[in-house]
Amino acid sequence: MFRLRKIHKYAGIFSGIVLLLLSISGFFLNHDNWKFLYTTTVSNQYLPIKTTQGNLRLYNSYSVDKDNDLIRVISSFRGIYKSSDGGNSYKHVSDIPFYDVIQSSNGIYYGATTQGVYRSINKGQTWKLFGLEDQVITSISTDKDKVFSAIDKRDVVLLNSEGKIISKTTVKIKEDELRHDISLGRFIRDLHYGRGLFDDGISLLLNDFATLWLILLASTGYVLWYLIKNIRYKKSYKKPLGALLKIHTSSWVLVAVLPLIILVITGIFLDHSKFFGNFLRKTTVSHKILPPIYTSLKEDIWSIDYHDGDYRIGNRYGVYKSNDFKKWTLESKGFAYKLIHKNKKLFVSGMGAANRIYHNKEWTVLKNTPHMFKGVNRIDGEVKYFSTCNTAKNIPIVKTTTLYTILLSIHDGSFFAHWWVYINDIASLLLLVLLYTGLQLWYKRVKIRS
Repeated sequence: MFRLRKIHKYAGIFSGIVLLLLSISGFFLNHDNWKFLYTTTVSNQYLPIKTTQGNLRLYNSYSVDKDNDLIRVISSFRGIYKSSDGGNSYKHVSDIPFYDVIQSSNGIYYGATTQGVYRSINKGQTWKLFGLEDQVITSISTDKDKVFSAIDKRDVVLLNSEGKIISKTTVKIKEDELRHDISLGRFIRDLHYGRGLFDDGISLLLNDFATLWLILLASTGYVLWYLIKNIRYKKSYKKPLGALLKIHTSSWVLVAVLPLIILVITGIFLDHSKFFGNFLRKTTVSHKILPPIYTSLKEDIWSIDYHDGDYRIGNRYGVYKSNDFKKWTLESKGFAYKLIHKNKKLFVSGMGAANRIYHNKEWTVLKNTPHMFKGVNRIDGEVKYFSTCNTAKNIPIVKTTTLYTILLSIHDGSFFAHWWVYINDIASLLLLVLLYTGLQLWYKRVKIRS
């Protein structure tokens, strides 16, 4: 009993601060549609270069105006940036977080935002609410005078030219269209990001519960250590000590144990995704043993497209097509991160899957194209792909970094140093020690009382 306490104490002392950083940053990263994460900023001069480079991740689309190729409209979680000189300079014209911006055939711009569908009739200069007020719109597409939108990766809605709802439904794909195996790498990412177990937000809720309890355990653990160290000198510490001990040893922690173990193991794999790359890609997880979420994927609409009466959605399995919102059929296999319709061609940007194109009723793999590209434009007679995975040209130069970007760099360790990832690993392994010793101490405490 005494040895367990010693191990538990020192494991907590050495890992607690890092675990607090990981759990706090992880909790907020789970909710990337919260506006304050992008409106709260810090000057770049106070931050590491590695962190400021993370601003690239926030850009979600790059559109060259179809009537005037000097006009560029870029959407991001920081809002809309517009250029009238071919991308040499930009003006920040909106601070609403945008998931996507597209230009319709009649030249009007539509945007998917965290506050509804927005529209600009003056080439992206000013934006006004068009429809679906206060809804989180994660993807958008247009065909003639109709707008097709996805709400929070779950519901699809068709709007008329006035922004009124024509039809709305939750995408329900039949189970026989979802019987696909996935790579171990995909499964690990889904588990870590809170989308790998159950639908209806339960997976994310479990992640939140686990991270909040870890914050509580780490903070109360430090306070308890300080109070116990000084209890003999100050009797006034006894009451707060008892209250904190009840929280720290609460049986509710048992609910958080399994999610925390999952987060630890998957986190270590993701920290070293390059090292484990081949193993994660080549190892296949059979659909027969996949969790329930993979038999519905009703909250997994990453991208949508509407053209000539055909509706398409992109999810982690691929591109699904429907003519009536009821029957969805798999057309192209592989994570469809983004669907972009240009000049009667449908471009599919893959995440951990091949990029491809649909043209003349045929699917073709796009070779030598950037991974997870976010835009397709024809500039000077040549097709250009916009990607922010590594570098991006002709984009706005920002002098501040968002809270979201800072939290992301803290979570992956790049905020501190390139070797900090190993500190995260050690803290994660010590968390497993803390869980084991903590459960042992809790069990012995309960047994003695009974």
